[in-house]
Amino acid sequence: MRRFIESLSLTLGGLLVGWILLEIILRLGAAAFPFTITAPMRDVNRHPFTSEKILPEQIWVDDDSYQLITPPGIDNELQYPDPRISLRVSTKNWLDPGSQVGFRVPSVEWEPTWPVDVVVVGDSFSFCYVEYEDCWVDLLATQHGYSMVNLGLVATGSISHQNVLNTFGLPHSPKLVIWQWYGNDFNDDYGFTTQYGEGAIEVKGGDEKPPGRLRRNSAVASIIHAIAQSRQGSQQYSRFRDPYFAPIGEETIWFGRSYMREAFSLNETKNREGVDLSQQAILDVQARLQAEGIDLMIVLMPTKEEVYQTWTAEQLGQDVLAEISEGRLEMMRFCEANELSCIDMTGTLTDHANVGELVYHAQDTHLNTAGNRVVANKLAPELEIILGK
Repeated sequence: MRRFIESLSLTLGGLLVGWILLEIILRLGAAAFPFTITAPMRDVNRHPFTSEKILPEQIWVDDDSYQLITPPGIDNELQYPDPRISLRVSTKNWLDPGSQVGFRVPSVEWEPTWPVDVVVVGDSFSFCYVEYEDCWVDLLATQHGYSMVNLGLVATGSISHQNVLNTFGLPHSPKLVIWQWYGNDFNDDYGFTTQYGEGAIEVKGGDEKPPGRLRRNSAVASIIHAIAQSRQGSQQYSRFRDPYFAPIGEETIWFGRSYMREAFSLNETKNREGVDLSQQAILDVQARLQAEGIDLMIVLMPTKEEVYQTWTAEQLGQDVLAEISEGRLEMMRFCEANELSCIDMTGTLTDHANVGELVYHAQDTHLNTAGNRVVANKLAPELEIILGK
């Protein structure tokens, strides 16, 4: 019995030491691990005696008018929109300081230069997953001399962009509105309408319960729980896991998450229904801007999978790539049919990709610093034509 107790004690002691070492490794290297490991740790306290999280609390909040908002008054806070990407964020609402909606700015002291040349509405590709001085919107302002107002909000679709433009954009009386579009906008508009729009259905939360004390204080326990949920069919984290990778020069890109087909493919009923919602919002804006003598430019952002299809096609297959691309192609047909000025960034970004340049974050779907610079350089001559500068 004594030997058994000694053996059991050694085993339990070893497990405890291993657990503690693993906790330390996970906490110190939180942002370096794959998404399916780092994402479950968002709710884990840095240590048992604080409510401070391993990664900073996210700043985004659901809203029934604008879908997902950022509050104003954030001053150079470190954020991880994806656990593997960090950036500093400042937000402000210079038109209405009492509003609950803030927009990303270079600093909390920033004010627009009047008169305003361009108002930008869009999603995270306008909010930008880089430091703000590297965002294509700010590059057009600082390097090309345009007065730019950036109203981009993360994880939003065309209905949100219409609402943002009407409330916060048009009071600036801009000469031009840039409407940035991405392939999941149809999906976002369907989701927003079913949750908040006319005839909205009740959207019930999932079965996920708030984390208990162990998961709140243990990174290991949170990851074990996430793995168990995944095996039970939960897609909370697995849908954003990129299963494929390819070398690009000295870098490696990851791609092919299941979310892409789910949110982009027009074979999905919800996305097809979202097409009409998105396009009607754009047509309504087009009519209003024409009546007020304001130009409209729509900028279509492609996916990493499309831009790097030289590398991604072999693993994904042409059928999957076609599904991911069909929303963007539908938008180009829509632009032509309605005489909209639309710029598709696919060709320009692909040219840079094909010479081995990394224009997206290696483990994320968004443009990196180089990609933002490509967009700014592409748009600068177009703005010069429209604005006469």
